[in-house]
Formats: sequence, C-alpha cells, structure tokens
Amino acid sequence: MDVIDRAQEDLARGDSIAARDRLVGALVRNPTSPGILELLAYTYLVLGDRAAAGAAWFLTDKSDDDPTASAAFAALEKQYRSPLMMARALPIHAPSDWYPTRARIRLERLGAAIEANGQQWVPPRDVVYFDEDGLNSDDFYDSDIGADDDDFAGARAGASYRTVRQRAIAATIVIAIAATSASVVLALVFG
Repeated sequence: MDVIDRAQEDLARGDSIAARDRLVGALVRNPTSPGILELLAYTYLVLGDRAAAGAAWFLTDKSDDDPTASAAFAALEKQYRSPLMMARALPIHAPSDWYPTRARIRLERLGAAIEANGQQWVPPRDVVYFDEDGLNSDDFYDSDIGADDDDFAGARAGASYRTVRQRAIAATIVIAIAATSASVVLALVFG
C-alpha cells in the first residue's frame, strides 16, 4: 500500500491530521508527485486551510480557471500579502524545472512580482553555486535531453536533468576540491 492509499484511508476514517502529516512527509521524498500534491491540497481543504491548499496546488498542473483551485489561490494571496512571503509558504522540495508547466509559469510570475517589489528570491532548490573560475551547476545540465533518452527513464519532457556522465564529472570535481583542501590542511598541521 502506498502513501496515497494510506492517506486516503486516513481521510476515510476522519483523521485528516494523519493524512496531512503522511502526505507532507511523502512530499519531501517525492516533491513533484502530482498525486501527493493534489491529495495534500484536498486534505488542507478538509482541514479548512484554503491558503495551504492553494500553496499545494500552486506546484501542480491545476488550471488557474478551476473554481476550487482559483479560490484557494486567492486565499493564498490574501493570507500572504507580500509575494515574497507567499513564495516562502510554498512546499518546494525540488528544482523548479521539475514541476509541471503551469507550476513553472506560476513560479516565474511570482518571481517577477517579487523583483517588482525590489526583493530577491530564488526557489530553494534552484540555488546555483559559483567557484572562483566561474563554473556553476548549470554547466552540468544538458537542456536538449528528451524524455525518451535511455539515461532518463521516467524523466519529464522539456526539463533539464543531469546525465550519469555529467554527475560523474561533477563528483570528480568535488572530490578533487575536497582532496586538495584536505592535503593543504594536513600540510599545515604536520608540515
């Protein structure tokens, strides 16, 4: 039995809190699961938290025209009057390009609203680290990879994913940096 089935059983028993907790925990492990996000939004509605339902649906492919979702989105905006506060309320546990198209469009609009307020926000998993040579994590992405590529069974079309080769190169670079740092520390200590 999977987490969605168990959460549905919790809801059928009237234990909405257990269903919510189960789904929130599962969301960390499966951050872009449409089933988990949809059921979590519904669970929040059962609990009477329309804004939290809007936050969950924000990351799905739910249409903005859906009456229930649009009311939840309105509640989300009303509860978090600042776009930055609203962004921080979203249950983001994956890079934004892993979410469906409508969710990415919402995230882009939200980012633009935050910038219009003179603030900055990068979705939590979208942070890019630069080293002194200007190398960043985007250098290891190949945006031309499709969903039918052998290295990406189950990958979403149109999203950027790292190949095994790219991961090996990145890991080698990290290990080299760590080894160099360790040798310098050892030389200073025992030198």
